[in-house]
Amino acid sequence: MSRWCRRLHDGAHQRAPASCYLIDVRLPGAVRRDLQLSLGDAAGYGVMAGVAEVYLPAFALAIGLSPVTAGLVAAVPLLAGGMIQLLAPRAIARVTSIRAWVVGTMVVQALAFVPLIVVAMLGIASTAIVFTAASVYWAAGMAASAAWNPWMARVVPARIRSKFFGRRQGLVQATMLVGLVGAGAALHAFAGTANIHHVYAAMFGLALIARLICAIMIARQGRGLTVAPSKRMRLRSIPPKLRGTPRASLLGYLIAAIAAASISGPFITPYLLDQLRIGYAGYSVFTATVVLAKIIALPFLGRVIQRIGVRRVMTICALAIAPIPLLYMISDAFVWLIVIQIIAGVAWGGFELGLLMALFDGEDDAERTTMQVAFSALQAIGTAGASLVGGALLGALGSDHAAYLWVFAVSAAARLAAAVLLVRELPRVLARIPMMMVARAWTLAIRPWGGTIVRPIVEGIGWLRRDRDRDDDDVDDDDQSRR
Repeated sequence: MSRWCRRLHDGAHQRAPASCYLIDVRLPGAVRRDLQLSLGDAAGYGVMAGVAEVYLPAFALAIGLSPVTAGLVAAVPLLAGGMIQLLAPRAIARVTSIRAWVVGTMVVQALAFVPLIVVAMLGIASTAIVFTAASVYWAAGMAASAAWNPWMARVVPARIRSKFFGRRQGLVQATMLVGLVGAGAALHAFAGTANIHHVYAAMFGLALIARLICAIMIARQGRGLTVAPSKRMRLRSIPPKLRGTPRASLLGYLIAAIAAASISGPFITPYLLDQLRIGYAGYSVFTATVVLAKIIALPFLGRVIQRIGVRRVMTICALAIAPIPLLYMISDAFVWLIVIQIIAGVAWGGFELGLLMALFDGEDDAERTTMQVAFSALQAIGTAGASLVGGALLGALGSDHAAYLWVFAVSAAARLAAAVLLVRELPRVLARIPMMMVARAWTLAIRPWGGTIVRPIVEGIGWLRRDRDRDDDDVDDDDQSRR
């Protein structure tokens, strides 16, 4: 396949040195094929996340692990993912093919379900096996996402990225919801029977197959594309760039806000299933509600941000997230729980959209990618550490209904403190990124308490930034002409 290196200057294409951007020229049929394969990858990922990942704490309860342990399963294994995130840029830079890296790590993530299937079939209450499998799952998943991002930037032409990633994200969310509700219905049908463990085994088996399909889809992509990794930006180069800037403080307080939510968030599942006993059907509806609330609210939140700015929306949403744990003290009625989830979906949706806009407006794609890795690692570490605090408190108080409410109260206080500090440190003027950012963010994981792990398509933000800067230059030229 031919390759050309061109520079865009004053509206005309001119030949440029080899140091400029390299563009792989592909036939339209090859592009369409790669996009279809990417949609297959999206569907497989959504099924895996919906039928397995969300139900891992519920599985821990089903095999006889304690409520505290079940809650920690949702957060502590993220620590392994965070560590892998810090090592991923160096490792990826040394491989000969980023496509092979993505495929290999996806296969490892799929194989993490094998020990869970064995535990489910044998009915073994093994904390070590469950935590190890969950840790491998998150480590491999985050390692895959670190290379998936730059790979997709090569696969998807820049001119159609916004439209395509919006469509792709919609497919991920739809398949997540189908998997979530379908798995909940299956568990509900066999709840209280000896076959419940076999249902979990089938769910993990389906997740394994779905992830292997993702690997096959990626392996078949990119005929004629360059697969070698591009030059990376070292993690140690980020602190000097951030030191003394508003983004440094912003990064710290964002991590603090997310960690504060994780004091109580991971223990929502055992609270609902072990204390309130809402059942698997109720749990699936509870979790699906927060996802639907975000899907519906995000376009509206994007328009609000365009009208009143990122700072105001992020301030409102950060303060709205703080008292959410206290709402569980008002009533245990299922209808009230759904109301809480709607509030949480809107508040977390606005917070996460503002987070993406505030953090990832770097100078170039290498800086944005490294910022993403650093943020993801710190987020995982903060989440795991905060969940250990919540677990220790819950265990010390006896793990009864009152103990959960105390943990919720502590989390609310920590959220409020983090939100106040965050609001004070928000820059007065944050990045003005168009609504396309909503489409370029993709969901990495669902959290029943509202927070999700999201990623921006950072290679695409560079195009948005250049478009924004060009628009700003045009406005300045118009102002000078009028003067």
